[in-house]
Amino acid sequence: MRVRLSDTLTPAAAARCIAFLHEGRDPSAGAPASLRGRIRAAVRASGFRGKSGEIAEEGGWILCGLGRDPAPAHRLRATLRRAMKVALRPSRRSVAVCFDEKVSAEAFRSLLPHIALADYAFDRYKSKKGEAVRAGQATVIPPPGNKSRSFTQAAREAEAIAAAVGWMRDVGNTPGNDLGPVELSRAARTLAARGGFRLKVLDKRQIEKEQMGGLLGVNAGSARPPVFLIGEHAPARSRGTVVLVGKGITFDSGGISLKPAASMGEMKYDMMGAATVFGCLAAVRALKLPVHLVALAPVTENMPGGSATRPGDILRMRSGKTVEVDNTDAEGRLVLADALSYAARFRPDVIIDYATLTGAVLVALGHECAGLMTDDDRLAESLVAAGETTGERLWRLPLWDEYRENFKSEWADMRNTGGRTAGTINAGVFLKEFAPEGVPWAHLDVAAVAHFEKEQNGWPAGASGFGVALTLEFLKRRFGV
Repeated sequence: MRVRLSDTLTPAAAARCIAFLHEGRDPSAGAPASLRGRIRAAVRASGFRGKSGEIAEEGGWILCGLGRDPAPAHRLRATLRRAMKVALRPSRRSVAVCFDEKVSAEAFRSLLPHIALADYAFDRYKSKKGEAVRAGQATVIPPPGNKSRSFTQAAREAEAIAAAVGWMRDVGNTPGNDLGPVELSRAARTLAARGGFRLKVLDKRQIEKEQMGGLLGVNAGSARPPVFLIGEHAPARSRGTVVLVGKGITFDSGGISLKPAASMGEMKYDMMGAATVFGCLAAVRALKLPVHLVALAPVTENMPGGSATRPGDILRMRSGKTVEVDNTDAEGRLVLADALSYAARFRPDVIIDYATLTGAVLVALGHECAGLMTDDDRLAESLVAAGETTGERLWRLPLWDEYRENFKSEWADMRNTGGRTAGTINAGVFLKEFAPEGVPWAHLDVAAVAHFEKEQNGWPAGASGFGVALTLEFLKRRFGV
């Protein structure tokens, strides 16, 4: 959806208009002066009071209550997502949105990507398409006291984020029968051609040459060969180099350590880490940020074929370390270990990996945030702050040396599991063994936020696109863009 900023709203600008108002004796009191009379009339006619979660429709207006001011950012975003869904159904091609004066400029900026994403739909496999159509444009009026021109760059970023997230959602929502490693590499090629960044695809022969034992071991049970994707945005004048690494398991059956049938259908989303790093790359390229950004994605299925890796097998990783496979369903860390080793060749200033790595993170943190693990305090603070600004929140977990004892093996340098307790932390500790020494590195376990089974705080079911807005904000802060 295109985002058009305006200081005024003409009656014909949109089929429906949304107003976000705080609770009070007169909820319309803080609305833009040019619209206050029309909004006040709708408030009076509907009996709208502005209570949190309240929505009233009157005279072409959708009035949305934010509760007592100031509304917290998470409430603003969830209310906006729900309101946009109402406004665009039945099929609408345009919508107008305005906010009252109690919404801060910073909060307003963080809302723009959610407006740009509001028309997303995935009905590729529906015989009868739904009524919803891609809306043409959202006319957005900033909170009173703010000029629309001051948000021009924020609107550009919102549209770049929306385009990247739309691609991520499309590949994430595609079922495993239509999206294997080769198909994901084709989708990445299309994205690269459209966005203008470089893409190199290593095939199985080249992966063998790189001695990526983790990726090859996970792939052993699949009839589909693996690929290793390398995307790159290399501006002439770069302020630094960042490598993003994303887990790309296009379908995860668990391998011989087979997953329960009840949860297996969701495993098409196990490639959302790979989707995230290429979504970030596309957005950075679109905005021409002066950062040398590299996206790496080891891509394979994890299947229980006759040639599959067995529990007890020992793999030699790209780094030279050996790993005893205790559980073939702990496969993501194996492919990421090879990718983290490969990342060192770019001499990065920072490495961040994104992975739907553990179910344990959902137990620990729920759907409200991703887990963050790093030994670098400055990097942790920057990522957490970026997430608070964009609404893609992170919670830091420890990487203490004591956890390393959990991976002792009688036969290899380490095992790929660390026992039942501290599952999310153990996965991060394993990855730490393969991150290049001396390079600030962070691991983001996005398993609980990369997709949702059903609507979650206004997010639709399916792939969420978590991570792009967060990463853009981090890069801008880190490199002073």
